[in-house]
Amino acid sequence: MSDPWIAVGALALVGLAIPLSMIVVSSLLRPSVPEQGKRATYESGEIPTGDTRIRFNIQYYMVALLFVVFDIETVLIFPWALIYGDAVAQFGPGPVLGPMLVFLAILAIGLGWAWRNGAVRWIKSERAEIKSQL
Repeated sequence: MSDPWIAVGALALVGLAIPLSMIVVSSLLRPSVPEQGKRATYESGEIPTGDTRIRFNIQYYMVALLFVVFDIETVLIFPWALIYGDAVAQFGPGPVLGPMLVFLAILAIGLGWAWRNGAVRWIKSERAEIKSQL
């Protein structure tokens, strides 16, 4: 009787061998014509101006990350809500409702932490401050 881990190892080996062989073959077959135009940054046909190292506002990334977290939370809550009635009938309300309340409590603590650290606070520009005073 053969070991099932041999099949897993063979699959992992093939999974690594195929991409690596494709990279090697493409590097051997591709034409190599170095020129200045290939080294320039391409900006949809526009000539690039300025430095590429500009500073982005971290708030955008924080809000995007919070969106992903709470979007996944919604994906996990919908199936739970659908089977809630049947699960309560089978197991009772405690074992069914308890884990979901713990899950929601952890998310609420995370949202409170993000709120306290300013992850959801937008920074207003001076122009926006002037418009709000008018």
